[in-house]
Amino acid sequence: MFSGSLCPYLKTTIMKTKIISLFTFILLLNNLKAQEKAKDSISAQYETSIQEVVIDGKKPLIKTKIDGLVYNVQSDPESRSKNLLEMMRKMPYLSLDSNENILFKGNTNFKILINGKETQLLTNNPKDVLKGIPASTIQNIEIITNPSSKYDAEGASGIINIITTKKMKEGYNASVNLGLRIPKQGYNAGFSLNVQQNKLGISAYGGGFIKNNPEIKYQNSQQTLLNNLIQNGRTSGKENGGYFNVNVSYEIDSFNLLNVQFGSNFANNKSNDFLNSNFSQHNILTENNNSNNNSDSNGKGFEASANYQIGFKNDKSQLLTFSYRFNNFDYAVNSLTDFQNRITNSENSINQNNNNQNSENTFQIDFVKNIKKVYLETGLKAILRKNISQYTSIPENLLNSDEFLNQQNIYAAYIATKFSLFNWNFQTGLRLESTDTNVNFTSTNTEVDQNYLNLIPNISIGKNWKEYHGINFGFSQRIKRPGINRLNPFTNQSNPYFQISGNPYLKPVVNNDLIANYYYNHKINLNLGLGYSFSNKIDLKVSSYDPVTNITRTTYENSSSISRLGLDYNLNYPVTKKLTLGINGNSAFFFIKGKVNGVQAENNLFTYYIYLSANYQFENNWNINSNLDINSRMPAGLLSTTNAFMGSSFSFSKSILDNKLSFSAYINNPFNKFRKAITETQGADFYQNNYLRDYYRSFGFNVTYKFGRLRDEIKSTRRKIENNDLSN
Repeated sequence: MFSGSLCPYLKTTIMKTKIISLFTFILLLNNLKAQEKAKDSISAQYETSIQEVVIDGKKPLIKTKIDGLVYNVQSDPESRSKNLLEMMRKMPYLSLDSNENILFKGNTNFKILINGKETQLLTNNPKDVLKGIPASTIQNIEIITNPSSKYDAEGASGIINIITTKKMKEGYNASVNLGLRIPKQGYNAGFSLNVQQNKLGISAYGGGFIKNNPEIKYQNSQQTLLNNLIQNGRTSGKENGGYFNVNVSYEIDSFNLLNVQFGSNFANNKSNDFLNSNFSQHNILTENNNSNNNSDSNGKGFEASANYQIGFKNDKSQLLTFSYRFNNFDYAVNSLTDFQNRITNSENSINQNNNNQNSENTFQIDFVKNIKKVYLETGLKAILRKNISQYTSIPENLLNSDEFLNQQNIYAAYIATKFSLFNWNFQTGLRLESTDTNVNFTSTNTEVDQNYLNLIPNISIGKNWKEYHGINFGFSQRIKRPGINRLNPFTNQSNPYFQISGNPYLKPVVNNDLIANYYYNHKINLNLGLGYSFSNKIDLKVSSYDPVTNITRTTYENSSSISRLGLDYNLNYPVTKKLTLGINGNSAFFFIKGKVNGVQAENNLFTYYIYLSANYQFENNWNINSNLDINSRMPAGLLSTTNAFMGSSFSFSKSILDNKLSFSAYINNPFNKFRKAITETQGADFYQNNYLRDYYRSFGFNVTYKFGRLRDEIKSTRRKIENNDLSN
């Protein structure tokens, strides 16, 4: 019975198997034919399905880490119509001042990296470079609020890491972009390219800009007990620059990876400045000067680095990396100023030249390993830096000619760990840095030696609940070393009544930073950060008035202490699937005090920054955006403050060809053609007001075209050189 009943079943099963096999063979044959026609058709269908998933379910806009957060630029619809600098206005902890300089928690002392690596062009000219990069070509922005001990001790506020590439496989992708801005005529162009072929990966980006700054007006005024000065000026100029960077990675085998990077950049500037000065004593006009200044500046840089990473067969978590980086930047300023005193009918001129040469060699060894559930990294580093400044003034009786040599060697060792304990996450470490500085003045045969040792602690503690909200706490110390711009004793005398110079005797400053953060990233994105930082003997700008010569001299001195208590906040709320509202900002108390010529001075100020944004997504890939930013008065040194201002912008964008080609247009500040930028300085025996009327309303458009396809990540060594130790 069993055998008899099984036979029909076996026959049916065999018949079904044959039908399935035939159907499978037909499918395979069709697939083979399709592969002969287009080898990558399956990949294209796969990628299309992935893109549909991203559209239906967006990735979170913000992802929080124990030492900061990651802002997903591609998830923000405003990225289609804005450049990278404009996008930073709406990111947590970031803001822009009146001159479009980036502020990190209200501070200018931070570092910018690209794909985890330092690049010279973002050290010397970040503003113009970031303006030329469409935000649509960027994947993520890492905002590191409490850098671990693996980073250099410099960078008091934190680190911004711009990530340009995503996970991709063999093939290529590329983008080109063009932009125009008027009435301050600005043109920019850029490109990016990523190629992955077997074990070789190449990533390159570059661009350039041209700016024509039309004539604008400014005014300087100064009052003392007996004297009064009023200056009316006009200034105009032209700028151009370019940059190029290429990163080549070769995977020798599964345990050895070589990464090489090259880059270069240049920037040129020409300006013309006409100034009329009226100086009165006891209400009687004693001097009436006209001055005409023509200035040319040229900068060029080159950088190269190599990283060799070694893996270990017995422990895949264990990595050893050897790194080297060379960096060189030359900067020259030539200035000719003609003076005419209309009262005495006398004429004279000053020809000033300042040539700077900066070079740097960096050697680094890093080792990482997992010891059970503890992630450990440690390493050694040496930075050998040389800065030379040759400056002259004609006539030489101005006593402003010299050769300035600054050699600085930094030796560092660090250890950092990450682990979890009782459902809390910990990141902690120590960094030891020894600094040897030698400054030499050729003309006076004067030397200044500074040697100091710093032990820098770092700790971050965090806890998550339900994967979408949590808290972080942190403490760190950072070092602020003065850069060549602050050390250079060259005195700019193009304005006969105001002189500006650096101070070669400046010393480093230690900053202490306490932070507490709360985040909620679910249906809405909410981030709150409370921080308190303080520094003693910080090198702020100090101005003093000489009643004998009637000249105001401005330099930097380690004579001040500063503390900031601030709240940073960021909220993104999707009202509907098409409408998203956002707010980014901060509120802070600044407490600044110090001495100028032995006189105690204070500059205590409450500040705030508010950036409101709204985005609406129409059908067929149309987007419109509107923004409003409000800035309060800000401290600009021990004795100075800048005025409050408000701005607005409107933009729209459209994407076609499956989002490969994007157009955007914008208008900034349509209700105000000009903006008044005012800096007030209140000294013990003088009051100074610097007023500039600059173009505020602007129009522009951008075009970006993306093409190609990649489906694997270009490999990079996990540890590489990041010199975060200098402030400008």
